Order: sequence, then C-alpha cells, then structure tokens
Amino acid sequence: MDYTLELKKDILKSLPRKRECRLAFLYAVTKSRGGIDVYKKSISLTYEFEDKEEALAVLEMVKEEIDGDAYFLQKGDKKIIYCVQLKDEVANSFLKTLDLNRFEKGSFVAGDVGKYISSLSDTEEFFSFFKGAVLTDGQLKFPDADYSNYSMQIKLASEDYAQALKEKMAQFDIDLKIGLTKTSVVLQSRNSKEIEDMLAMCSANDCVFKLNNIIAEREQSNEFNRVSNLYMANLARAVSSAGKYKEAIEFLTHKGVLQMQDKKLREVAKARIEYEDDSMSELAKKLSMSKTSLSRYLNRLLELAEEENGRE
Repeated sequence: MDYTLELKKDILKSLPRKRECRLAFLYAVTKSRGGIDVYKKSISLTYEFEDKEEALAVLEMVKEEIDGDAYFLQKGDKKIIYCVQLKDEVANSFLKTLDLNRFEKGSFVAGDVGKYISSLSDTEEFFSFFKGAVLTDGQLKFPDADYSNYSMQIKLASEDYAQALKEKMAQFDIDLKIGLTKTSVVLQSRNSKEIEDMLAMCSANDCVFKLNNIIAEREQSNEFNRVSNLYMANLARAVSSAGKYKEAIEFLTHKGVLQMQDKKLREVAKARIEYEDDSMSELAKKLSMSKTSLSRYLNRLLELAEEENGRE
C-alpha cells in the first residue's frame, strides 16, 4: 500500500522552525523542485509542486527568509501545477543565502550538494534537510495483498547527490541501496527497522505508528502460521503412527495372537483402537502410565505383528 501521501502530510505537520533547520530544509526542496530561468538580465527561481499544500507551506517558509515578494501561481488545465516564484534580486539574494547561487542551464551545480550534506554536522539540521528531500522526492510503501515488501525510497537527480546522502545516512546505521532508472537515481531501503528510523527522522509519527501496527500484525500472523504448521505436522505424524499401530493390533487380533498376551498389553491395544485420535501424551494419561512405558508396549505390538507375519 502506498503511504506516500500520508508521509507528506506528516512532514507538513512538523516543518522546521529554527532558522538553520529551515534553511537546510529549503536547500533540499530547492535542489529538487527549484528551477532557474535567466533571460537577459532577469532571473527567476520557480518551484513546481503537484500538491497545493506543499507549495503553500514552502511559500510561507521562503517568505521568512526574503526581503521582497514571493508569488504563488498555478498553471495547467487538466493537470494543475502549483508554483512558488521569486524574481531578480529577491531570487539572487535567496539563492546566495542557501549557497545555491552556482547554476548552469537552469540547474544547480551537482557537486555542491555533496559538500553541503557533509557540512551538516548538526543532527537536527541534517534531519531537516532529509525531511525536505523526503517531502519532495520520497515514496513509502507498506506490505499488503498486492505488495509484499516494506519500501522507502528517494528519487534524486544525480549520483553525486545519492552517494553523499547514502554516506551521511550510514552514520545513523542506515544502509541505503543505490539504483538507477532512466530519469533518476534511487536511494532505497526495504528494511522495516531502517524505514522506521527514517520516518522518525522526518517526525512522521503517524506513519511510524501504522508501520509498527503492520509489523505487529505480520509477526502475529507469522507466529500463528508457524504454530499451525507445527500442529499439522505433529498431527500428521500422530495419525501416521496411530494407523501403524492400528494395523498391527487388527492383524494380531485376527490371528488370535493378541488374546494370548498379558493383560496390560491387551489394555494398551484396546485403548489405542478406542482412542485412535489421541496423541501419545493423551493416551498415556488415560492409561495412567508414562509415555516411555506406552511407547514400549506399542512397539511390542509391532514386534509381535512382524514376528507373526514372518511365520506366514
């Protein structure tokens, strides 16, 4: 089941307030959703979002950092895109604040993001950066009837970005795997414990709660299946064993051999036939004897049947 929308809602409920953390968050968002357009001496920085709430949240955070105007726009008919736009000196000043004022052909210089991630020595600032990356490029899936794995992935624009983020996450014992698609580089984990840690980094408390419930339900189901399989295996062995003894007893009765045996052995044979569905423990209890003694008597019946069969 795709929990991406719920993850994004969780993040929007816990946006960073401290300025250093807010800038780290906006750096990740700008790197992903920000586009540069330069025409003659004019420049514009435009963020594009498919979700209106995301766009408005980023707009409010950007306004905290600029001295000037930021514009909220929407474009498209069938598929609406929500935009946040800064222009000219406001855009230049904001990019300089983020240290993202180096760009080529509308894109930011790729190598800069690795240096920036490495510079985030403060854990809270890095978590804010990670939160911004997950909000804009994250995807979260939990197991259901159609999808059997846990999965959390972040689609990034470059291998440099992915490698830098992978190395940083390793400091928190999270071993993300890097995969390549036609249009992006994917960082991914399918480990439920790692996913839980990453969700906690994003302050995605509702998603953590749901993940824990799913894990608990699956573990309970797995334990039930394990016990059920064990019970069925034991039952199959018991039925097979009981059938073997039943054949021996019926053969000895038919040959008139059983009637010649001592009273205790006849009692055991009679009980085995009468309570054929009972386990060894249950039958031993009915006969007021130990399982070892019961097993010895039953094995004696098998030996007698083999001896009698050998005489024929």
